[in-house]
Amino acid sequence: MARPASDNRPLLRVASSLHDMAWPSLFSRPPSHASLTRRLQKLDRVFKIGALRAARLGPHEVISYYEECSPAYRKHHSSEGAMHLALSQGSRFHPQGFRGQLERIAGAWASEAPRGVLELGFGQGFNLAHLAGMYPDVQFAGIDLTPAHHALATQRFERAGLKNVAVTQGNFQQLPYADANFDQVFAIEAFCYASDMRQAFAEIARVLRPGGTCTLFDGYLLRRPKSFSPDEALAAELVARGVALESFQVVDDVLAEAGRAGLQDRGVTSFDAEIMPNLRRLERLTGAVIRFPWLGRRALARRSPMRGRNVLTGYLMHSTVSLGLTVYREIVLRKPA
Repeated sequence: MARPASDNRPLLRVASSLHDMAWPSLFSRPPSHASLTRRLQKLDRVFKIGALRAARLGPHEVISYYEECSPAYRKHHSSEGAMHLALSQGSRFHPQGFRGQLERIAGAWASEAPRGVLELGFGQGFNLAHLAGMYPDVQFAGIDLTPAHHALATQRFERAGLKNVAVTQGNFQQLPYADANFDQVFAIEAFCYASDMRQAFAEIARVLRPGGTCTLFDGYLLRRPKSFSPDEALAAELVARGVALESFQVVDDVLAEAGRAGLQDRGVTSFDAEIMPNLRRLERLTGAVIRFPWLGRRALARRSPMRGRNVLTGYLMHSTVSLGLTVYREIVLRKPA
């Protein structure tokens, strides 16, 4: 006989209460390689790591991941529908930090607002709604692979009465826009899903006007996993697979492909320190499940495989960023005038 859905409630109550606790013995110690090894061992008691690593990850799996995880993002990450990491100053997490990337992007518009702006991977519409409300005379556009995102964002814009934003469902490696149509293209934790960076940058360069800017915020690698220890390489891979990626892009590869498309490197900025409060928050939340493996296995058994993946990222990313295995960067590119 199938158990009633209410069987999940004790688990959720436990996870929620543990998330709100300080837990200094678990989370106040600086991450080390030894603690990373212990985390991997705990994860192996909850997940079938071998099967996760063998699974193919392509556009279909990316869509499944985001469609299944959209409610969880709202409930556990950002009630406003932000789907990226917050940039917080100091040691405390601040929800307004979800606007940090947008403040960086719009800060460059102080002297002259753009005519057209395109977001790659608009998610639930948080970024476009914020910018379109601030700049009613600018035309905003967005493209996203996930049908559920298109529906959620469209509803959001309609409720807000925004008339200067239009979104479409599609792959940003094949942009349905005219040449030289935008002054600004940006992606916040979305360009990592470019399966063909050369094609993606060629499309960005095509739709940018001369003198236009492309801004990318994302998680990256600074060096190739073959230079990592086995545990380091596994941790970096699991953080990526937790968000339906096979691997993070390497910063030098991104800059090289952008250059081949004719885009100039205008600067790479680290925001590792600013995402740490958000990462510690996610670590506490997911640690509530990992701390009790039997409870974690029970919870994962009742979820879709894609829904459970983000536990990997939440539990490991604070450690991988602290140890310099994964990094968070803003990359600014410019199309020559």
